[in-house]
This record gives sequence, C-alpha cells and structure tokens, in this order.
Amino acid sequence: MTCAADRPLRCERGFTLFELLVVLLILGLVAGFAVLSVGGTASRQMEQEARRFVELAGLARDEALLTGQVRALGFSRDGYAFLQQVFLDDERLTWLPLERAPLQPRSMQRLGVELRLRQDGRLVPLDDRADQPQVLFNGAGELTPFELEIRSEGGARAMLRITGQRDGRLVQERLQ
Repeated sequence: MTCAADRPLRCERGFTLFELLVVLLILGLVAGFAVLSVGGTASRQMEQEARRFVELAGLARDEALLTGQVRALGFSRDGYAFLQQVFLDDERLTWLPLERAPLQPRSMQRLGVELRLRQDGRLVPLDDRADQPQVLFNGAGELTPFELEIRSEGGARAMLRITGQRDGRLVQERLQ
C-alpha cells in the first residue's frame, strides 16, 4: 500500500508491478524445482539400482579375490542374490545366499522391472528364486561373462544393460 505525500487523506491500495513480478518469479522457481524432483523418479531409481548392482558385484568380485573363496551371483525375474558355497558334509556342497549387508539378496519388484540374463548370446530362463549360481566370481578376479538387461515389466525394450566381462569389469549403459 502506498500513500501519496501530497495527498495525505487518500491512500492507494494494491501491489506494485515489481512486487507482482517478484512473487511470480518465486512461484515459477518453486514449480520448476517441484517438476524436476518428481519427474522421472522411476527411471532415476532404476539407474540408481543398476549402479548399486555394479558396485555390489565389484565388491563380491574383490571379496572372492582377497579370500580365494568362490562367490556366485544368482538372478530371478526381479532380483538377485550373492551366493556362497557351503559344505553339507565331506562330499556334498550347496550354494546359499549371503545374508549379511551389503551383499544380502535384493528385489527390484518395487521398481516394476524385470531382469533378462544372457550368457554366450543365449537367454537364460529365470524363475522367482535367485538361489542358483549363474555368474561365478573366482579367486583370480575373473567372472563368468554375462549381459543383464533391466526392463520395465512387460516392456518390449530394455532400459539399461549391464555387461560383465571375463576380466571382472562391469559396464553399465542406458539404452533409451
């Protein structure tokens, strides 16, 4: 509100053009930040989960290298588990999921994605359990080569691909 000095009895009510522009600028910035923080969250979460997978697989590879114990990776349609060999008796052994953080089994079901695994150019059938070894990490830091595609459920196209190379390197790439 502004009052004219030469007319003390009359006051003008309202906002100046500058005040309106400042308010509009602030509202525009808030709306822009809101759109940026909400937009693409599923895609961002999927990429974050893929990066987490690459880091955890690297950790399992390094652990196998340091301890000399073979580690494995098992996949299901919507998750994965790091596995260790456990002797049942002198002649039999089995694979069990590691239950300790950070290598405990992980599900990507909340992201609404499915996994597709390829080895030697062939699609590997995946079921609901990740308890069978499909990728081995040996004591020399090598791993079974694989290609993992992360797709939206029922999606025709893969969104992310992670490639595991024999020398232990893992490469992540975005496909869309």
